[in-house]
Amino acid sequence: MYGQAQGVADAIAQLAVEQTAATPAVRGGDWRMATVATVGTDGTVTTTDGIVARRLETYPAPLVGDVIRIDQSGAGSWLAVGRTVSTTGDGWTALTLSGAWVPNGGATDAPPSARVRPDGELQLSGMIKGVAVNAGGSASVGLLPAGVSTSYWVRGVSPTSIAQNYVRVDVNPTGAITLVNGSVALLATSWVVLDGARGRAR
Repeated sequence: MYGQAQGVADAIAQLAVEQTAATPAVRGGDWRMATVATVGTDGTVTTTDGIVARRLETYPAPLVGDVIRIDQSGAGSWLAVGRTVSTTGDGWTALTLSGAWVPNGGATDAPPSARVRPDGELQLSGMIKGVAVNAGGSASVGLLPAGVSTSYWVRGVSPTSIAQNYVRVDVNPTGAITLVNGSVALLATSWVVLDGARGRAR
């Protein structure tokens, strides 16, 4: 009889533990990692395991596939705190240059690179040379790195090594980068600064 009663007591205790673990109001707040499955138009995201979480203002440009931190209140509501740093880090990623374009190669020249900031801004950086471009002409520069995405056109005005000459650098939503030259012909030895191209990417 005692053994049977003890078994019932153990079962009740185990059930209480399980119910506590499953009830936010009992266990208190919680947080964990999650992957975004869909992005709502009402300021929320839905994770791959079905959790609907409201985004903070510090997470302004969500994308499907983002690995994010979500926090749960004691009442069971979820907040999407923001995107976590990817496994490749949050630094610059090298551009894939087209044709004869190459890094300028100076000891203190930044290599041609791109990144998307947490607020959704695309930034280009670095110096390139190698292609002659007629005044008013254009040339393909290259492509954004794999994993760097943009939903919008991004444009910027960049200086060159030719005095009083500027170029326009365009990044289209496919990731293709194009240079549109100004009023003076660029030589293959003329360098171009890419840092002028920055803007909303998503």
